[in-house]
Amino acid sequence: MRKKRNLDSLETLAHGKESRWRRHVSSQLSKLQTEEQRLSQLHEYVQEYNAPLTERRGSQSIMAMRSQRQFMDRLKDAVKRQSQTVAEKRALAEQGIQRWKHERSKRLAIQNYSARQREAEDRQRERRDQATLDEVGRNLFLGRYK
Repeated sequence: MRKKRNLDSLETLAHGKESRWRRHVSSQLSKLQTEEQRLSQLHEYVQEYNAPLTERRGSQSIMAMRSQRQFMDRLKDAVKRQSQTVAEKRALAEQGIQRWKHERSKRLAIQNYSARQREAEDRQRERRDQATLDEVGRNLFLGRYK
């Protein structure tokens, strides 16, 4: 009975750890998605602002072109930083997924072991019950034919 309680406790702990990592991964994936959307938005801005720059090149003053070029440089730097942020978030999400898979496999192993232990206990109980029934039957048989 004590062994069963210990296994139940282990199963509960393993399930809790797996659940925590599943929630963590979900959070990490949500953050990754947000950062990817920001990166996509920045790429759209680059395309949007780059098109007028090439079209109006001849009609703009040097100051306006310089200002436009500086803005594009800052925008491209923002894209580079955001790309790094996305890569970091992706790596964190991958690490979380690996940890969740590890915790899940531990939980499944504990569950399988616990199930095998319950089956062994059931077989042992059935053997004891059968031995008791055999003993009762033998006593009845011997009692009648003495």
